[in-house]
Amino acid sequence: MGELNATGYSSNRLRQNLASFLIHDLRCDWRAGAAWFESQLIDFDVYNNQGNWLYLSGRGTDPRGSRRFNPDKQAEDYDADGTYRKLWL
Repeated sequence: MGELNATGYSSNRLRQNLASFLIHDLRCDWRAGAAWFESQLIDFDVYNNQGNWLYLSGRGTDPRGSRRFNPDKQAEDYDADGTYRKLWL
């Protein structure tokens, strides 16, 4: 969230991880998260943004329930040495 707030950008993988965490772990309304991302992203695209949030919340055209990312596994898979986390956390 720090990177997004400071720069207006985050990678697609991180956007999905953030959405998953906000929806499933913090129990945030997906619509509020989608609106906040819309207000922050410099490369905002309505279809990608809404699609990611709908997909992860289990709504939309493929409503299979919970699609939760495991934050610890994602960190290990995509930032094993912790460089990104050291920079932004």
